[in-house]
Amino acid sequence: MDISKLVTKEELKKEIKGVRTDLKTESRSLRGEILRVEEKVEKIQDEIKEIKADGNRREDKLDRLQNTLDGFVGRVDDLSVDNEVGTHQTRELELKVESLEQRVKQLESSKQAS
Repeated sequence: MDISKLVTKEELKKEIKGVRTDLKTESRSLRGEILRVEEKVEKIQDEIKEIKADGNRREDKLDRLQNTLDGFVGRVDDLSVDNEVGTHQTRELELKVESLEQRVKQLESSKQAS
C-alpha cells in the first residue's frame, strides 16, 4: 500500500467541508430555479384563467347574438306569412271589386235602358 496516496483526516475534513459548501450553493441555486418555475407556472395558470373567462364571455355574446337572430328570423317568418295572407286577401278583394263594378255597370245600363 502506497502511503503517499492516503488522505489525512484534515484533508478529508477540508474535502467534506468543500462538498458541503458546494451542496449549499447548489441547493440555493435549485431553490431559486424552482421559485422561478413556480412563478412561471402561476403566470401560465392566470393566463389560462383569463383565456377561459374570455372564452366564456365570447360564448355568452354568441348566445345572445344567436337568440337575437332567432327572434329576428321568427319575426321575418311571421311577416312573410302575413304578407302572403295579405296578398291573397288583396286578390280576393280585387276580384270582389271587379265583380261589384260589373254589377254596378249592369245596373246603370239597365236603368238607362228603362
